[in-house]
Amino acid sequence: MPGHKTSPTCALAPVCTMALVMNLSTREVLSWKLGTTHSSSLTHIALIQALRTHPSPAILHSDRGSEYLSERHQATCTRFGITLSASKPGKPWQNGYMERCVKSIKEELGPLAQFQTINELYIGMTNAIAYYNTQRIHTALKMPPRDYVKNLRNPRKLPRMVFGKRGV
Repeated sequence: MPGHKTSPTCALAPVCTMALVMNLSTREVLSWKLGTTHSSSLTHIALIQALRTHPSPAILHSDRGSEYLSERHQATCTRFGITLSASKPGKPWQNGYMERCVKSIKEELGPLAQFQTINELYIGMTNAIAYYNTQRIHTALKMPPRDYVKNLRNPRKLPRMVFGKRGV
């Protein structure tokens, strides 16, 4: 979608780390990567996965994490024509959409102690993100993100009405 913004994030530390890429317009999680180290490789893979299946966003917004401000991340954004944006220091609300997304996924996932292995956690994350994208109703959208995306692609044709009369 031309002109849309996406946002990545890392969370779920200290057990592991997660990088997410979300379309801020639709609130859909476009890609994610789970890892055991907090690095620019993790965020780079999540971004590349998103770009494989979705058009390049006009803007990629993130917090001020070193992995998002790394030369590698900046070079990838430049190569795909993406303007890099970061929250201002001390203003975490500027990344509020992503913070809320991560909170929702964590709530759906439940306590991390229930997962004995990284594979179990991966399955739990897959299910939590699928729920977030396909079933969780977002207040602003009044529907789940995937339904919102479908509506954007196939808007309902409303009968043309002028002054309450059809077909005028």
